[in-house]
Parts: sequence; structure tokens; C-alpha cells
Amino acid sequence: MPQTYRVPYRGSATLGRGFNAQTGEFVGKALKVNSMDKLVPDGADAFYETQIIESYDSLMQSLGLSVEASGRYGLFSAEGKFGLSEKTSFNETSTFVVASCRVQNAFEMIDECEVMAEARPLLEEPDKWKTAFGTSFVRGLQTGGELFIILQSTSASQEMQSKVAGSFQAACQGLVASTEFKAAYTAATESKAFESKVTILMYQRAGQDEQIGYINTPDEIIKRLKDFPAIARAHPAGYEVEVADYNTLALPDVNDEEVADREASLTDCARLRLKYMTRRNEIDFARENRSFFTDLPPDEELGDLWERYQRAIGAVQLHAQKIAGRKIPPTLFDLSALQPPLDLPVINFQRVNVSADIPVPPLVGDAVDFAKGKLQSFGLKSESHYVIVDENSGALMDMVIAQDPPEGTTVQPGSTVRLTQNKLPTKFSELKIVRRETGQYLINKIKVKDGVFPRRK
Repeated sequence: MPQTYRVPYRGSATLGRGFNAQTGEFVGKALKVNSMDKLVPDGADAFYETQIIESYDSLMQSLGLSVEASGRYGLFSAEGKFGLSEKTSFNETSTFVVASCRVQNAFEMIDECEVMAEARPLLEEPDKWKTAFGTSFVRGLQTGGELFIILQSTSASQEMQSKVAGSFQAACQGLVASTEFKAAYTAATESKAFESKVTILMYQRAGQDEQIGYINTPDEIIKRLKDFPAIARAHPAGYEVEVADYNTLALPDVNDEEVADREASLTDCARLRLKYMTRRNEIDFARENRSFFTDLPPDEELGDLWERYQRAIGAVQLHAQKIAGRKIPPTLFDLSALQPPLDLPVINFQRVNVSADIPVPPLVGDAVDFAKGKLQSFGLKSESHYVIVDENSGALMDMVIAQDPPEGTTVQPGSTVRLTQNKLPTKFSELKIVRRETGQYLINKIKVKDGVFPRRK
């Protein structure tokens, strides 16, 4: 393990404070900071990234929470980005896209420090030192800000699901206008031709007041991503902590081989936990959205399977806590050792996949306004066509008498359907008005609609 590394910021992370590398906790403070450096760049560095996520591991990495380095701390904390990763409920049915912006401003770092007088006696007792002050200390603090926006797209049409995710990714990367993402988003969320869901989560450190307000519309998302460097520059926050082993200060070595063994075991626990969480989330999603799947087992069977995976997650977490608390040696988690035994069968969920083309609904006989609303709900547009009828014909008004394309025809989202309706003729008469201007006679032709003479301006 390297002597220095970075971990996500938490509120108690102050310069000189101790850090427990096994649990991610910031503990007691053994160091007095005598002086510090503040490295201020000429301009803020902004890093943008947008990627489609295919596993829980890659989700964690996109949030700056790699399992090897700091992901295991999520076993003990639900703060900040750890909480965001939990709320995401990652599953392999949906398509997830993470758009992020990291802004690096000043980096604050310890220049000179010394061990506090009250902490010196514990230098001779490594176990007590680790309990009180951890295995490392906070050496630096990165200020600036982080913004993460996670989009989850799910649809009975896998083509539509991919279109929403792909247009969001491209819009965030500046490859297409946000209008394309907006069109796909609207088509997915408003269409009744097939079921679709789009969920947006966000996490932000930096800014204040309306700058940190929740956003969930396409225009707001793109704007916030573009504006975030300025937000983080004006109202920065600490978002990443650099920790260093105590032996970098030429103190007695309080990090031993056992620490490395425990960290390896905790990393293994974290990987298992993510694996079990993915399967649990998949089951949970299937139970709540049965229309996206075919040949699902009864809900009672899925509920029992969900409980099993939930129990496995709890068992892994308990095992990790015992390792971190030094109640058991650093051993790998063994599912077969649980009592009572726990069997975890894997279900291969079969997705429904309907065409993204939309069948035109039946509209003939509907009121025109109702038919237009129906088309809009299917993600389609309308245009009007009129047939002139005599007022004494008895023909029905404001009703669709024909449609093109006919009902059942499949069309692309956003296509236009022509609605034909009856209309009475408009009555016009023509008058000739003679007026004298500058010695000349001019003849103006004025159309009079339905016998009403227009008022002279």
C-alpha cells in the first residue's frame, strides 16, 4: 500500500487529524500543525467525464471510490458519495450514465508539525496509538468541488433505453445539442406506447443557495455542468483528503503487516458486497417493474430470494466490521460457514424488448382536441386537414373523420399524423369603396367576413 493516498472528504477531516485506513474513520488528533502551505493554481483545473456504467465496480470508480483504495470505506459509511452509490440501486437491467465535473482549486498541505505532548506516551504502545489516532494522518486537503449526475434509463424498448442514455452522454460531452437529449427524454417519459422510466440523481460539493438546488430537466443538467467550474471557483468546498502514514514523519512505525492483511480482507468483503448488492437490486427492480420482464417467478419466490441476498450483504458487512475492529483475524468471507446455511441461486432475468416504433392509435370518431392529446401522449405530433361541408348537411363538427397514417401503422417517435375534420365554409363578400386622395380617385377592395364590415383604422 502506498504511503500517501487520497480519500473522499468528510466533515471531521482537518489537517493533522488521525485516520483509520481500515474503516475510513477520522479519529483523534495527535499532531499539532505549526505551518502549512497553500498551493493556489493560476486558474482552476476542471475535469469532465461522462461514461456509461456497466458494473457496480465501474460506478464506484466513476465516483472516485475505487474498491481497492477507498471503496471498502462504504462498508462503514453512508455519507456523501457512498450514500449516492447506495441510492443508485445499480442493476444490470437499466442503463446508467454518470456525468461528472471535478474542479481543483487550492491544495492545503502541512508544512511543519509535531506530536502533541499528550500523544507522545502512546508512541511506545502501537496498539493504543492505532486505536486513538489511527494508522495515518490528514496531510493535505483538496478544495474546489465535485458534481455528479447519474441518469438511469429503463424501457420496454431497449432501443429507446439506449437512445436516452446515448443522447445524454453525447449532450454532456458536447457532441450534440441538448435538444436531442431533451427530445429522447420527452419521448421516453411521455410515451404510452411502451413503458419507460428515466431517473436522475445528483451529488454536489461546492456552491450555495440556488447553485446547489436539485436539477432534473435536460436543460438544467447541461447548464449546471457548464456552470460548475465558476460555481466551485466562487464558493469552493473541500472534497478530497490526502492521508499519509505516520512513518513519513520518521515516527516509530505503527503500520505493520497485519494492517495490510486486514485491508486486503476488507477489500475482498467490499467486492462481495457489491456483487450481492447488484443481484439484490436486480431482484428488487424486477419485483417493482414486472412489465419489463418475461417469465418471472411469482413475487413470493422473488421476495424470498431478495431476503437471502439481503442477509448475505449483512453477513459480509458484519464480517468486515469484526476484521476492522480486530475481533477476528483477517480472513476471507466464507458463505458456506453461515448458520443456518444460505443458498444464493442466480436468476437469469429475460427482458421484454418491443420495437421503438410507435403504433398509431385509433383516432377516427374522437373529438379533435382529445385526439391531439392522445397523439402527444404517444410521443407523436398532429396536423389538421379540413373537408368543407354545407352548414345544412348535418355533418359532425370538431370530430376526426379520417386519419393518415391509419391506426396500427408503426411510425418513429415524433412522427406527424394528419387528422381530417369537417368545416363549414367561410363567408366572404367584396365591397368597392371609392375615396379621394390628393386629387385622385382610388378604388380599394375590402373583404368583409360573414357580413361584418371591418372598422376603419
